[in-house]
Amino acid sequence: MSGGRDPSTLWGFTARLLLTILLIALALFLWVVRDAVLLGFAAVLLAIAVHGVADALMKVAPLPRPAALGVGALLIVAILTGILWLFGAQLSAELSGVFERLPQAWEQAKETLQGNPVGAAIVSEIQHLTSGDSGGSAIDMISSAGGFALPAASGMTTALLVFFTAAFLTSSASVYRRGALLLIPKGPDEKVGAALDYSALALKKWLLGITVDMMIITVLLAIALWALGIPAFIGLALLAGFSQFVPTVGPLIAAIPGILLAFTIGPMTALYTAAAYLVISQLEANLIYPIIQKKAASIPPALNLVAILAFGMLFGPLGVLLATPILIVVTVWITKLYVQDTLGKDASIPGD
Repeated sequence: MSGGRDPSTLWGFTARLLLTILLIALALFLWVVRDAVLLGFAAVLLAIAVHGVADALMKVAPLPRPAALGVGALLIVAILTGILWLFGAQLSAELSGVFERLPQAWEQAKETLQGNPVGAAIVSEIQHLTSGDSGGSAIDMISSAGGFALPAASGMTTALLVFFTAAFLTSSASVYRRGALLLIPKGPDEKVGAALDYSALALKKWLLGITVDMMIITVLLAIALWALGIPAFIGLALLAGFSQFVPTVGPLIAAIPGILLAFTIGPMTALYTAAAYLVISQLEANLIYPIIQKKAASIPPALNLVAILAFGMLFGPLGVLLATPILIVVTVWITKLYVQDTLGKDASIPGD
């Protein structure tokens, strides 16, 4: 009886060890290039948006798929360019007005709040949270935004790279899909392909829903702030609208500049402004958003908030921005590949 090991057993152990090392090395590589991975995901999201516009065009016009994609991309670019050309100067002045008035608004808010013990405690806590090691406050840093010219230029370059990557993905989506599935063993590749398709559908519906949500919030808040006489109401409404891309956290942060600017008019105006933000937020959360999400992908709010906090801690601002769509994809994959295909249980896939 031979005391040596079975060669097949030794080979199996070696193969599993090599696979484990390979997976660890891949995970480390992805962590090192995590910013590039997130930007790649942003490009995928933009490409999906173009495909969504193309789907809508094909429903109303007899266009072939390539032509619809081209028209969809041109339509998105034309809308963004038109907004910047027609309203760029006005919006720039509005947003500049918001940041220029914030220091004065903060000083007036402090004077009002420090008139009672509770308000004084709130002011003290805010000053503690916003003060840095250099002694400067977040409000002071906002007013010196001119020092961020270089990061802004870098951001523009990054945005262009994302747009160009999205263009390639849009024009050859099936090629990249087939290439990714070639790396999956035969058999499981069909399940992974289905998960990819469900992910694209869920993201497409989520993008449609969040776009409608942004537009409604922007219009409602612009009307409310205009009626209250708040300065730079267009810029504030746009900030609130775009903040809907980051659910829960974004709207809370976007309300702060509007309430502070209202203090330049008076404490009661600030109170009415806070009430306007609260009422519109509740309308959005309990009426508008549920109606939209009946036709779009939906994620439990608590899970979404945890994902935003976790991605913010791991990946910074870009992680916060992309937390919700990434969570949608992760939810689709877990539901499809694990709950349905592995456990054999019935479960609804987001967006399906």
